[in-house]
Amino acid sequence: MAAGSGVRVILFPDNQPHVQVRGVEPGEEVRVICPLTSSLRMMQLLETANALTHLGAVKKELVLPYLMAARYDRLMQPGDSFDLEVVAGLINSCGFEKVVLFDVHSEVALQLIHHSVAVDNRLLVTQYQHPDAILICPDAGAAKKINHYREWNPHISDTVFCTKKRDLATGHLTLTVSEPEKCRDRNCVIIDDICDGGATFLAIAQQIQPAHLTLIVTHGIFSKGFTALLSRFQEIIVSNSYAESYNAPTVKTVPINYENFQIN
Repeated sequence: MAAGSGVRVILFPDNQPHVQVRGVEPGEEVRVICPLTSSLRMMQLLETANALTHLGAVKKELVLPYLMAARYDRLMQPGDSFDLEVVAGLINSCGFEKVVLFDVHSEVALQLIHHSVAVDNRLLVTQYQHPDAILICPDAGAAKKINHYREWNPHISDTVFCTKKRDLATGHLTLTVSEPEKCRDRNCVIIDDICDGGATFLAIAQQIQPAHLTLIVTHGIFSKGFTALLSRFQEIIVSNSYAESYNAPTVKTVPINYENFQIN
């Protein structure tokens, strides 16, 4: 959990988490790296920040490779909890001087989390090496980044857009590729921030006939495994923000170099 110091993580029989921070001196500047992948990890972060306070350390920087609740960035339906607001409040209570977010889902996180800065997904986009490729943009959020993608990777030569609607009550997804004929017998790449079950990307793949299809996602949850995805995609590129590695063929895990983060 922590860079530059040791953290011992304990889980008591009643599921109470506990941490012990070692090797930190009063006044020492500390950087903590913690992928928030679960509520348990959230509690461990809160306890680590508390321990650092009692040690008299300077909580200089918190790096969150993955941010739990980033997708629940607004009230969806009456009676809902605003999950990102809750998580942001907990992060703010830790008292770090800077919070670094890696390819965060929306700008709302930057608005809610104090002293936060964003790191983009250039590390992953530059891994793509297939020439004269079509970039397939899955939704409005991804569309905001296409100029950056074409700037960072000269192999991307054209763009195809999609329209996507999700029924918030049922979760049912409706997606249409606007110009599927442009993808025929071409190298194609889909770039997005998160892959959960993969329904969005499979819906795109079913509507096109590419020569080669690559999926690039920063945060790979892959909650439904890889069988369906690998039947459609010849290559998947993902960071280790959510999991250290993935036991699946043709999946390339790109490790994050935290020392060379490019902050937006």
